Amino acid sequence: MITSFYVGHDNFFLFGLTEEQVEELSRHYDPVSIIHQDEDLQRVMNLLESGHFNQFEPNIFDDIIASVKSPHDPWMTIADFRSYVNAQNHVEEAYRDKDHWTRMSILNCAASGKFSTDRTIADYNNDIWKLTPVNINNQD
Repeated sequence: MITSFYVGHDNFFLFGLTEEQVEELSRHYDPVSIIHQDEDLQRVMNLLESGHFNQFEPNIFDDIIASVKSPHDPWMTIADFRSYVNAQNHVEEAYRDKDHWTRMSILNCAASGKFSTDRTIADYNNDIWKLTPVNINNQD
């Protein structure tokens, strides 16, 4: 279940491709083409590639840059950029309405129990790892 099911669609900021969109795009994913079609993304990539953020550590981001520009990036990071920016704009807009933001925050906190680490790890174990739990005796 996605988070919005538990907290309500109006209290959650979803971004990125759907599973179906990822499957379709993976057949012809071209992140460089996506970069060329988005001026903001071009500026981000130009700043990264120019060394703007790593003047004292040249080439430190080269592997990351190559990874996100690769058509073999398994996360299709570049494809989600515009959706992420749009979601951030919605977050900013929601934050400006303090009453609305407070209500959203309270509802999210109230519904957060579903996302506890213990439950998540138990689900991973039941669905994926299938490990036998080990009992640990407390010894002082």
